[in-house]
Amino acid sequence: MNLATRNLTHRRGFSSQKPKETKAADKDDVPPTSNKRSLTFAIGGVLTLLGVASYTFSLRQSEPSTAVSAPSVTLPPQATETLQSVERKREAARQELDKLTRAERREAARKLGLLTEEEVDAILHAQEKSWCAGGKGQRVRVDTNQVASNSPIEDYLAWSELGPDRLMFGVFDGHAGYMCAEQLAQRLAPMLNRSMALAAAESDDQDVSALASTVRQLQKEAGRGWDHTALALTATFINMDRELVQDALAEFRRSQDLARIDALLGPAVSGSCGLVAVVDSNEVVVANTGDSRALLGVRLADGRWRAVRLSEDQTADNAQERARLSREHPGEVVLQKSRVLGGLMPTRAFGDSRYKWALETQQDLFPVLHARGHRYATTPPGLTTPPYVTARPVIVRHKLAETDRFIVIASDGLYDQLSDAEVVETVAQWYEGKSAPDDNAATHLIRTALSTDRLGRRGDHVIRRLLAIPPPHSRRFRDDISVTVVSLNRDE
Repeated sequence: MNLATRNLTHRRGFSSQKPKETKAADKDDVPPTSNKRSLTFAIGGVLTLLGVASYTFSLRQSEPSTAVSAPSVTLPPQATETLQSVERKREAARQELDKLTRAERREAARKLGLLTEEEVDAILHAQEKSWCAGGKGQRVRVDTNQVASNSPIEDYLAWSELGPDRLMFGVFDGHAGYMCAEQLAQRLAPMLNRSMALAAAESDDQDVSALASTVRQLQKEAGRGWDHTALALTATFINMDRELVQDALAEFRRSQDLARIDALLGPAVSGSCGLVAVVDSNEVVVANTGDSRALLGVRLADGRWRAVRLSEDQTADNAQERARLSREHPGEVVLQKSRVLGGLMPTRAFGDSRYKWALETQQDLFPVLHARGHRYATTPPGLTTPPYVTARPVIVRHKLAETDRFIVIASDGLYDQLSDAEVVETVAQWYEGKSAPDDNAATHLIRTALSTDRLGRRGDHVIRRLLAIPPPHSRRFRDDISVTVVSLNRDE
């Protein structure tokens, strides 16, 4: 399959230049954590606004483990000044909202002064990136962007080259803090590289690593003729979660070093959904744990567009997940108010040790962790037979066709605002160059999502109001949104 850049660059340039209001449902119903970072730094006003730590702009979109040409984010002075103006407005609004009762805040937030169009544009363009990736067999354009609601943002994006003409794109939507998602963004791609090599090789009993053991076990379960990519993704997700939740616990128990407890166990106490797509010239393989989502934009022969899901949300709305939990925990009422033990919305996730550690372990460590600011270090009521939550992914494979034009990978904050069809229609508008105001596909998608109210009506006033609401109060109206759009560029 010949993939070139000619048609895509003709549709949309590569420069980074220049609506549905919903109550964003928290993934866990415990108050947001105030985890302490293992690195000491100050978050300035502008950087707090963006949800980015001050020591690097690439923290939220982790750098690739191999050579992928992704530009860094550099804000021009005028944009920086505009963002500082936004932060001053938000801080003043935050102080006023903090004085009100919970019921009063929602109504008062709706009446805040609107941001200007210039301020909205500054926020939307602050984290956008566009670049080309791939080799001779495959050449794609990648557009990414993030807009925070939490401060700091709890979403992370990651990308990597896994070999000739094979690319990995991931979105990690954290909850109960950022620490689990941060670890996934930094460590999952290198582990997947190792898993791919192990899955493709003959069985090596000399390799006694936990990852190699997981690969061999999955190979045994699958029998002959396993799919290397699917098996490697599954092994990586399982082993990554084991490292975060169980190995870190064992290391702390061995060392008993309280100075390291936040760094070791913070990622286990917090949690994250994770969706990873591996794309080559022939197919896309998606591994999903949680409720992030991947969509395929398909252009039909008559010019219409169709949205095809490449993943399924793993929540209480998923009948297969309900059946799995009933099967694994007979006689227990696991799902309460459509949440695991009444707390967690996704039924699969990384971290979330409160749904995985034994009760005795939680009783031993949670008081210490909670006292150190980890507010999710609490045992859910009804905990009887953990683990209730797994990080083992559900795999979807799709063989690419000429009509497959782009892939959208996004955290659930996007899908709180737009339907699958609306997402694909919006990116299709950009793809075809039809009146899209943004050169970045992910930016255009986020702008459209935040310009759409809960009745499906769109207007600039919607996004100007939503982006004026300061964190943490903004979480009642919108979630963090992180988007990667992979345009599959083909000669026509």
